Amino acid sequence: MTEVLPAAGLAHSELVMADLLMELREIADRLVERLAVADMLDGFLLAAGAVQIAEDHLHRDSSLPRRAAGYLRGRGVAKIGTRALDTMATTADRARQLGPARRAAARWAGEAATVRDALARGLLDAGLSGARQRELRDRAARLRAGLAGLPAGLVGEILRLPSCFRSFDQQPADMVRLAGAYADAQPDRDRPTMVVGVRTSGSYLGPLVAAALRTAGFGRVSVSTMRPGVPPTREQRRALRALRRAGGAVVVIDDPPGSGSALRAVAEQVRACGPDRAAITLLVPLFGPRPPASLAAYRTLTLPSERWAVHDLFAPAAVADVLTPMLGVRVVEVHRIPAPGPELGRGHLRAVFRVDTADGRSRLVEARGAGIGYLGRHALAVARAVARHTPATYGFANGLVFREWRPDARSLEAVRPAQVPAIIEYLTDRAAAMPAIDRAQALTGRQPAWEVASRLLGRGFGRFGLPLRSGLIDPAVRGLCAVAHPSVVDGATAAADWVSSGGTLYKPDPDVRAFANTDRVCYDPVYDVAGIAPGASDPALAAALRSAWPCDDERFLLYELAHLEDRLGSDPRARCAASRAVRRYLVARFPGAPPPTGGALCALDVDGVLESDALGFPIATPTAVAALRALQHHGHRPVPVTGRSLGEVRDRCTSYGLAGGVAEYGAVAYDHTRGRVVELVEPSDGEVLETLRRRLRETPGVQVDEDFRYCVRAYRVGGRPRGLPAELVDGVLAGLGPERERVRVVAGQRQTDIVAAGTDKGTGLAALARMLGPAPDSPAEIVLAVGDTESDLPMLGTARHAYAPGNAAEAIRGAGVAVLSRQYAAGFADAVARLLGHRPGRCPRCRGAAPEPSARLLLALLDAQRGGRPGLPTAAVRLAAELARARTRPIPAAA
Repeated sequence: MTEVLPAAGLAHSELVMADLLMELREIADRLVERLAVADMLDGFLLAAGAVQIAEDHLHRDSSLPRRAAGYLRGRGVAKIGTRALDTMATTADRARQLGPARRAAARWAGEAATVRDALARGLLDAGLSGARQRELRDRAARLRAGLAGLPAGLVGEILRLPSCFRSFDQQPADMVRLAGAYADAQPDRDRPTMVVGVRTSGSYLGPLVAAALRTAGFGRVSVSTMRPGVPPTREQRRALRALRRAGGAVVVIDDPPGSGSALRAVAEQVRACGPDRAAITLLVPLFGPRPPASLAAYRTLTLPSERWAVHDLFAPAAVADVLTPMLGVRVVEVHRIPAPGPELGRGHLRAVFRVDTADGRSRLVEARGAGIGYLGRHALAVARAVARHTPATYGFANGLVFREWRPDARSLEAVRPAQVPAIIEYLTDRAAAMPAIDRAQALTGRQPAWEVASRLLGRGFGRFGLPLRSGLIDPAVRGLCAVAHPSVVDGATAAADWVSSGGTLYKPDPDVRAFANTDRVCYDPVYDVAGIAPGASDPALAAALRSAWPCDDERFLLYELAHLEDRLGSDPRARCAASRAVRRYLVARFPGAPPPTGGALCALDVDGVLESDALGFPIATPTAVAALRALQHHGHRPVPVTGRSLGEVRDRCTSYGLAGGVAEYGAVAYDHTRGRVVELVEPSDGEVLETLRRRLRETPGVQVDEDFRYCVRAYRVGGRPRGLPAELVDGVLAGLGPERERVRVVAGQRQTDIVAAGTDKGTGLAALARMLGPAPDSPAEIVLAVGDTESDLPMLGTARHAYAPGNAAEAIRGAGVAVLSRQYAAGFADAVARLLGHRPGRCPRCRGAAPEPSARLLLALLDAQRGGRPGLPTAAVRLAAELARARTRPIPAAA
């Protein structure tokens, strides 16, 4: 079937949808419509989706208690508590399986599966008889009528999209090939066989494999589906035990695995019900050359990506056949050209062709996978909506979308402020043309954008984060992300997602990310604006983005964090960007006083005092920023004195309007007002550090942070950053010989720092005081210093008043420094209160404007770590109070 995009608009005979997410009631309506026009493929996709929704409803477990039990078990909580949660979940599951509502849902699911399986057979056998089609139309109509007897929660449940047929280029023919491989390996056609699909893709692939096996002569084939981690139902356990007694076999199918954990988990769930490992075969389509090692214990039959059926569609003859009706003129010749060629990996294939037509014209055409049926035809709906901003779209056929190819197109390396209006124009047109219902609000547990942000903020509550999610954190973040005018978003608006051709920006793939396998569903155009450059390092770009699409700051920040969340564990730049995003928000909430020309210095350590990294990246809590601002309003000059890089110190000076700072453990002092940098490392020490930097770069498994120029910071590679093993550091240092004494090691949990022995935070602060003093021979007074680790002792010794928060290291306590009772930012605020004579924000001079309800709610979330672990109960109570306040005075949904 070929869909053409005519000048007047899209053809109406095919199912073309802008919003691919549907409730069960919508799927039932569309199933009736598609079967009325004998649309076998979309009929199958819709029926499979209906069964997936019903089976997820029937098979759902009490996931929150189980997740909470697993979370707490991993943190050493007493077994009695975790067992109680497991028991609660199991009891709820069993009770749910006994009620009449479940029996009604099971009957409905069985009827829907009958329609699905018949359509799968017809799809592979190239059609159904007229009588069979009429029977299926009647069954579909009864299914729609039967919704009235189902629970409202099931009827309103939202479809999960299958990655196999939406985000990847699998075709039904691939299941025929895998089933054929199994048939070749299993000659006994009478052996009972259960095909188990791994939901969600398995809800579609499983019935197709079963249909192909029946066509191959297997007479006793059944279909079931399971979701990894969700216990099999009572009916599934019975069926698998009966299969074992009959000497049957199990075939497990899923979309191409990454780690293989989902396939393995379902195989283990099958084994737990009776069948032994020898009776289980995994059918594994592949992106890479071989199955993941995690599947080695099972018999596997593979279909490498180069053998997928989609490659046949890229043959020049096949391209010519579909382009002739699309272009409206006969295609006489098609040549595949080398740029860019098909892209291999976990995504869609693409290729470029030179197409010559009978009218003498020659065109460059790109063919790209888009998904099959209505899942891929979504590309046509998007093309119509944003036609001014994309290459010409010629049409869609057999899972491929065909577009104009522009050879001069170049991807952007970075978005410039001057390019923001063009991007905003695209987003404005898109939002206006594709209004939608905000289904993301109902997708709890499926990682919509708001839930990604909620999960991230939940880290601030430590071990209480997961238990607090459903009752406090999720409702707060979901409410902050409410939108008055939802629409189908793009989902991929960063620099790399745009190309420039002839001096004009355009969007080459506007239909790929919104409903991709990466989830993060959102219907708020602000999500796309925030995704252009989340946590932008260029202040002008950040300002351009915030002014381009007016919205509340809270929503914008939450979406910035959602875009960055998946890279926080592996990309230092993402952590810096997230830190900047939060800092910008807090600076706007707590405006500073005009920078004083003089004033005493207040030296502040950053990590553990001004900032916390409980969220996976460093942020100053609202309490810390309020205390910082109080110092400024009272004429003092706060300065960071830290082990962080000069670039990070410069960032904080820019954000907070600080006079300067000391970076890299005293190795460099920075006067922000004059832009002056003073290096304090002796040249000979610098040579030793450079030698170490070079040796660590050459050490396998070690990453050197190139942002640190005056000391050496290194991590272990792989996963989240970790400090280097002591034996590795000792071995590298031993190679220095006598020069070893010229450096010292500052070991941290997430990094290892090596600094010149002749510098420390005290010498760095003294140098900064001279730079910021009223005269070269008159250094600025240091009235306050707050630090929490041994490396802060030289700094603390220079100040008139020295304090440490309650989380201070033993070395601080043993040195006689005044240690305050409260920890982290709360302790810092107490130190400021002792200096000022009142708590920050409690006098007319440093009291700011009262925040709006939405700001109060987000500030409570961001402030969870202000007192460390001892302060978490208070933080939870504060969040509950702010959420209750917001519910009595609802936060209006923003435009």
